[in-house]
Amino acid sequence: MKILLVTPIRPRPDDPHYKWRRALERLGHQVKLVNLSRFPAVKIAKSLELFYARQRFKPDLVFFSAGRDAAWLVKKIVFFTGVAPEMLSSNERQIGRWSRLVVVNEPADVKAWQNLGAEKVICLPISAVDPADFKTKNCRRDIKVSFVGTLLPNRQAFLSQLKQRGVPIKVWGWLPPETKILPELEPVYGGEAWGRKTVSVYQHSLIGLNLVPEHLPLGGNLRTFEIPAAGAMLLAGRLNPDWFVSGRQAVEFHGLKDCVQKINYYLNHQAEREKITNAGRRRCRSEHTYEKRFRRLMKHIAVL
Repeated sequence: MKILLVTPIRPRPDDPHYKWRRALERLGHQVKLVNLSRFPAVKIAKSLELFYARQRFKPDLVFFSAGRDAAWLVKKIVFFTGVAPEMLSSNERQIGRWSRLVVVNEPADVKAWQNLGAEKVICLPISAVDPADFKTKNCRRDIKVSFVGTLLPNRQAFLSQLKQRGVPIKVWGWLPPETKILPELEPVYGGEAWGRKTVSVYQHSLIGLNLVPEHLPLGGNLRTFEIPAAGAMLLAGRLNPDWFVSGRQAVEFHGLKDCVQKINYYLNHQAEREKITNAGRRRCRSEHTYEKRFRRLMKHIAVL
């Protein structure tokens, strides 16, 4: 099948959309990319680029990933979004409503899109891993607890409180504009981490902390799957039981006190931690890969 993948792509090799293409090609599909982030990101220019790409490539399907409002309305496509519809532009919401299928990352967003009039909506989720990025390595697990993610002020406050309570945490992440690292976190801050560096951090960690973004009520961000895939125990603020069973394949915490207690418990109970870690890694690599996601998606598309 010929698939035109229309998406904003960041100028980094770890951008998930490259992994989408790789998984689709492994499944035998021919894929062409249209990058909505490449300049000039002017709607008329991007819309013309998309029009000519469709004319030349003649795709069987168009996969349109939200995240940059850089093209005019495109009808009858498969529309992907990792955020709730209210976080998108009105133009992107209209593209979603007119699509053959809307694919979301969060179960709660299915109802939201249905209420907007989308014809058919499914939650895969979109986030997943490529096992090739997480090849088994005999790494020394010399990081007891790690956090990798955008260092928003509320996250920094939580991480700071963990450190004040004696949690041996190390922190990596991007600082938003006009946001500085808290002084108490400076000694444990390792700078930004993307792609292979993120994988390396988790491969050296015993526990990977996932502070799930507020717009994902049941989790489903990339960290949900990257941490167990790298062989660290996933400790998450929210966990979808359909993806991982808490206490068996990952661990869910509720609030600061519970987080501290569970970190201390699992650091001191190696056998239990390793049992959860290994089970989470097996489930992630068997179920939560991009190839599995797109194989399932194609089954939905086949009956549209």
